[in-house]
Formats: sequence, structure tokens, C-alpha cells
Amino acid sequence: MIFCYYLDKHQPPKLHDDRNVFDKPKVIMAVSHNENIEAALKSQIVPDQEFLLQGSVMDNSLGVLIDRLRGLCDNSDVHPETFHDHEVVYILKDFNAPATPGPASQGVMLRVRRAVDRPDLPYQLRYVGYPELGNYPALLRNCLDVPVSSNVREFLQELGAKLDHEFMAKGYIMKKGRIKVTVFKMYKMGPGMTKENLEPMTMSHLVELSVLTTKTDMSVADDLRALADQLKPLVQLERIDYRRV
Repeated sequence: MIFCYYLDKHQPPKLHDDRNVFDKPKVIMAVSHNENIEAALKSQIVPDQEFLLQGSVMDNSLGVLIDRLRGLCDNSDVHPETFHDHEVVYILKDFNAPATPGPASQGVMLRVRRAVDRPDLPYQLRYVGYPELGNYPALLRNCLDVPVSSNVREFLQELGAKLDHEFMAKGYIMKKGRIKVTVFKMYKMGPGMTKENLEPMTMSHLVELSVLTTKTDMSVADDLRALADQLKPLVQLERIDYRRV
């Protein structure tokens, strides 16, 4: 049996992109609407909801966008942190079952990401659920991140998961309060390609605003929308449901 989870309750790993990792996940319990995210963290309730807005900016406007974000985000006097990640996406489902309408037939999508520029960091396994229905200011979905060991891909293959696609992502990370801002370019993976010799997928950079929250703390979505409005007209950030694209 392959054991893939990275467990160290005394020294949880710190990831370079400020993704939230909790060493002792617990069942989410109902809490009053007066409790905010800080109270939830003290109670060891895992923020398993993510608000997300996405858009893109042409490569020739990247510098202007980064300057705008540095003025809006925290630590404006410091150059944005960079990252270079390799992401592999797996699908876990019963591949022999007949196709039926609805999310159930699409299976579970699991993402494995490793930091190419920081090989000392653990791999990360991410589950992202389907967008929830409702009139939210941003896309709302379930999201869980877990640090794992480097044999996580073999573990998923033992479970029956199949490779769907993979890519490289290079870009910048900034924070504004609890909001994480990522601006990155995606590159194709192929035979003979190395991290120094990558083929870009598009002539633009993807822009994402995201924040982790709980069912009881939805007000942060308005902060996300307000930051997105301040980036207009450089980039138009919207709720994007890829199931409908």
C-alpha cells in the first residue's frame, strides 16, 4: 500500500503561495452567522469553500497590470513573489459505467501540483468541486488542499485514476488581506520539453482572484468583487463555469 499523505502535526509545511493547509481536518459543523473566519480557524473548522473570479490579460499589458496590483495589494514596496509549478490532473471514476447526464458521470477531478522552483516543498493534492448554484458575486465551489509526498501520482494510479492533462504554470502571487491574486501563463507539456524550453498555450496571462472561506462567512465575496472592479478595464474578471464553456 502506498502511503502518500505528509503528516507532521507539530510542523505543518509552509507553502510558497500561501495556500491554506490544515494538519487535522474535522467534519464541518453548523455555526452561527455571527462567527467569522477567524473563529472558525480557532475551532479548527476547515475553510472548504472557495470564491473565485477569473480573467485574462494580453502579454503586452502584463507590466501595467502588475504595477496596478502592486499598488492595490499588500507589501507594495516588495516585488511580487514568483512561482513555477507543474500540475497534473487526474480523473477518478468508474470508466466502465455507461455515461449518464450530470456531474456524477464526470467523476472526481484531482490535481497534483509540485513547485519546480522549490523542490524542497511537498507536493500538493487538490480537490475542486463543481460550482454551486446561486446568485453569488463570484463563483463558489468546494475546495480542499492537502500536502502529500512525492509518490502521490502512483497512489492515485493505484486507486484507478487516469491522467487527463498536465501543464506548466509560471507567474506571480500577491495578497490583499485574505484574497490571493495569481497572474500566470500556462505552458504545454510534451516529449523533450524542459522547464527552460516550454511552449506557451496562449498569448495572454490568466488572472485569478480567490479566497478560502466557510458557509458562514460569505461577505468576503463582496471584497473580491470590489478588487476586481478596481482592475477594470485592464482585465475583466468574471464567474466562469467551465462546464458551460
